Amino acid sequence: MNQFNHEEELGNHLVSSDLPWNCWAHILKVNQETPQVGNPSLLPQTVKYKRFDPQSPGDATVIAFTCSPTSISSDVDGEGQRLVSSADLNSDHFNFLSTTSNPSFSIHNLALQLFRSLPAQLFEQKIDTTKPLIITGHSLGGSVASLFTLWLLNNSYKKIVYRQTKFPICLTFGSPLLGDEGLQKAILGRPSWASCFVHVVSTQDPLPGLFLSRHTTIDSEFKSFGLYLFCSGSGVACFSQPEFVLELLGSSLNQPFNDYGLILEGLKGKAIVRGTNLAGFDNNSLRTGITLQLQAIGIPDMQNNDLIRRIETKQKESLEHKAYQVGLDANLKKMKTEMAYMEWYKKLTRTLGGYYDTYKSATTSGELRSRASLVKHQRILTRCWTDAVNEAKKTDGKDFLFRLLMAGNNYRRMVEPLDIAEYYKGYKQGQKDYWAEGRSEHYILLEKWLNEMPSAASQRTKACSFNEDSCFWAHVEEALILVSMLSNEESSPENEEVVRKLNQFEDYIMDSIVNHILDPEVFLEQSSFMKWWSKYSAKKGSSYDSPLANYMRDKSYEALLKC
Repeated sequence: MNQFNHEEELGNHLVSSDLPWNCWAHILKVNQETPQVGNPSLLPQTVKYKRFDPQSPGDATVIAFTCSPTSISSDVDGEGQRLVSSADLNSDHFNFLSTTSNPSFSIHNLALQLFRSLPAQLFEQKIDTTKPLIITGHSLGGSVASLFTLWLLNNSYKKIVYRQTKFPICLTFGSPLLGDEGLQKAILGRPSWASCFVHVVSTQDPLPGLFLSRHTTIDSEFKSFGLYLFCSGSGVACFSQPEFVLELLGSSLNQPFNDYGLILEGLKGKAIVRGTNLAGFDNNSLRTGITLQLQAIGIPDMQNNDLIRRIETKQKESLEHKAYQVGLDANLKKMKTEMAYMEWYKKLTRTLGGYYDTYKSATTSGELRSRASLVKHQRILTRCWTDAVNEAKKTDGKDFLFRLLMAGNNYRRMVEPLDIAEYYKGYKQGQKDYWAEGRSEHYILLEKWLNEMPSAASQRTKACSFNEDSCFWAHVEEALILVSMLSNEESSPENEEVVRKLNQFEDYIMDSIVNHILDPEVFLEQSSFMKWWSKYSAKKGSSYDSPLANYMRDKSYEALLKC
């Protein structure tokens, strides 16, 4: 299904449902019943809100926001034009939106002030993430609703329980644009968050496009996010493409605006692009669909507009990205075959000195043949996962499917040790420090994205079938280098630094043992780790006492080898 068809289907679903009408009814109740909050002496606007709990099972909880209607346009045009950068937010509610690939964003000042004026008890309310929740707001109240939804997504919806968590819906009416491209990227980079936002806009309402009046729309500082439902007396259209949304907002009529209640009443029974004559259009379904929607809401024919062609290109890129993800997901079955061979090789080498060391020191013809066959499977896997990670980098891994991330990190733990073995073969030429000089970016990102997941950490009660830390053998290789540098001149600065690093390595090994994240084959007699321990313990002497020394002398690891 292409983007246009998806938007049309979703828009028709919204129009045919009671959701917009119910949200607007709750906003009217807030205006009629609720006293203002915030300090009128400090803000040109004051905000009202109220929580409506469900009246019967299955109903949604609704939290509605509105702002005082006095001089909205002049206030927003003045204060709202000033964007507040994330660099100036200090310990604000929204710093979680910054990522490595998108470190900065800006929010318009007035919306931010109104959000900050909300009372503490609103943020202390318990949210049941298994029940439906709707956040709604009108005008600047819509801006506050969007900010509150973002705050909720970070604070109440951090831990996602699949098939149980119900994400909130944020539905706004006539809400002005909220922030810059950085904010847009932060939200669109989290697809499950971006899908929470729906904005109802009348083509007669100047407020949503107010910030665009002094700019060309595409070059505007302010950007959109979420799904926009454009309404007029003649019909309704639905778009999410940011550039196209800006163009339509910029073309809104600057005239007194009728009540959104009247607009909604006029939409009952209407469908998007319903009853429009298709004659005379070309075979480009995407361009035709956009043009038909514009006609439905009374916008002049823009069929040949360059903007539509740009949108068409971007939507094709989006579709290609989605198709790539689906294709990669399908390829998991094929990759399982490659991984199965790697696991077979690992079992085979258990009696030969271990997976890592057998690969690194292969000398016999049989070992070399097995290794050459292994390399073929390794290269197929690496090529596939490198491409997948490069694609996921576009959103800092935020839309990387959970099962793909898990599979990618299983691959990392299985294959990266072989890269480490190849890397340290060059030590005689001075090659060391794998992390700075040899580690591939796709391993780094797979590990980073896994660690950023709330459920990434887990308690183990028995040893792994492979090392949890895919760089374990790089630590061992660096420790072997350090042992060769260890001298008997304990007081020399160079020796003190070597001793310090070796102590850190001991702590690292003991933490791994205690947390059950070591592969038992680490303790095979021929392994590089046991070679390190033999050299290290010989230099430290029989009287050396430490948790690791006691563990190794007691041969406590033998119980792991019997598993």
